[in-house]
Amino acid sequence: MGKAALKHDMEPEEEQQTEEAAIAQPQLEPETPPKVVISSDGLEAMLQLRAPRRSVVLYEHVIELMDRAGIIYGVDPTAIRRELAAYSDVFGEKPNRDIRVARGTPPKPGVDGTVEVLIKPPPPVVIDQSGRADYRNIEKFRTVEPGQVLARVTPPVPGEPGIDVFGEQIPSPPPKEPELEAGPNVGFRSSSNEYVAQVHGIFVHNNQRIDVNPVLNIRGDVGLESGNVTYDGNVKIGNNIERGSIVSATGDVEVGGTIESGTVRCGGSLTVRKGINTRRDEMVTVNGDIYATYIDNSNVTANGTLIVSKSIIASHIICYSDINLSAKGSALTGGEITCYGSLSADSIGNRTGIPTRIYLGLHHKNLQYYKLHLKEMEEIEREYERMRDEVIKIKNYIQRMRGKIPVGKQASFQATYKDYKHQVELRDRIQAQIAEYRESRYDHEEVRLTIRDTIHPGVEIHYRSHVEKITAPQTRAVFRFIPGREKPVLEAYKG
Repeated sequence: MGKAALKHDMEPEEEQQTEEAAIAQPQLEPETPPKVVISSDGLEAMLQLRAPRRSVVLYEHVIELMDRAGIIYGVDPTAIRRELAAYSDVFGEKPNRDIRVARGTPPKPGVDGTVEVLIKPPPPVVIDQSGRADYRNIEKFRTVEPGQVLARVTPPVPGEPGIDVFGEQIPSPPPKEPELEAGPNVGFRSSSNEYVAQVHGIFVHNNQRIDVNPVLNIRGDVGLESGNVTYDGNVKIGNNIERGSIVSATGDVEVGGTIESGTVRCGGSLTVRKGINTRRDEMVTVNGDIYATYIDNSNVTANGTLIVSKSIIASHIICYSDINLSAKGSALTGGEITCYGSLSADSIGNRTGIPTRIYLGLHHKNLQYYKLHLKEMEEIEREYERMRDEVIKIKNYIQRMRGKIPVGKQASFQATYKDYKHQVELRDRIQAQIAEYRESRYDHEEVRLTIRDTIHPGVEIHYRSHVEKITAPQTRAVFRFIPGREKPVLEAYKG
């Protein structure tokens, strides 16, 4: 009888019980063999155990799997045996388990290079107890000298390579090089890995770049925003020097706008694109030449040549060389001009007869020294005569005593003689300086006043002891002042 006939002959109830018994019987999963899995970086090999029932995993079988995978480095046989034994013990709780069978050596990273900038930034504005800050006297920049170390570089240190489980070398990632760009005025010392300044100037540190600018460049105005400017070098100012501000530079100064402040000291030459109008506050002092469009109501001293294109109005000018008002229609009106050399302009004075005084061939500073030494000499002469009388009295006393001077008076007499000798030396020295300044207060060459158009009444021309007063307009004239002649030689200006 076949199974179908038997099933057919069963009662319905018996047939149902048979099917339930078949379903209740456990279905065994297929055997999953151990497998070796290697990490993506090749630094680790894991043995995956996924057994459906207790079974023995042989160490030899694991070694065979590793050989097939090409694993030759970082294998610890003792650890593998220990892990396999542990797996058999805890199989009932953890039938699935991963065992590390090999571990590589990771690469050792290097050390990135670094840059240490040694020039510290300017300090912040300091607020006093009253809550006020002097914004005019703030430090906005740092100056450096040739050879000064600006930055120090620490080179990168390379890392060490690693080894993966296949025995292959894993390179260490390269460390970062220090990022620093140096400008043309910065040198590099390879022996000490240092960047040094090659010129005197302003230290500039912008992101990853350092430089030294020999010119202090102020783009806008010199005022509250910039603070006062004191710099040992050249200064370039984009706009104006505002009232109340101070600019002091040992080099050249270039101003793109107007000088409104009277406190400007320039060791080189001064160029003002517009003009100078300080309202007679203090003094603009320049050791070199001055170039300006106009000078109005200002005190200006120039050791070099003064070249003004348009006008000088109501100003006090001291110039130790020539003054030239160069443009057509240029005018010198009002004020007092002291010029060691020659002076030229289209017109001098004006039709209203405004007083204008011009001192030609006169060295203002040496004249002041001459007057000062004369006054000093008066005091020296009085002291000299007093000490001379003391010495004469001592000499007479010694003669009366026939050289037998008491011990108590000897020291006093010696001190008096010593003081008298010093006074004589001082008197001789001051007399020599007086003689020197007496000669150097005047220019010993011919100087000229050139009027290309008109000189008006009200103008006084002083040359040594002579005063030439203009009482009627004169046109196109040249006044030649020659040493040794009391009055000037007047000639026509021929252009």
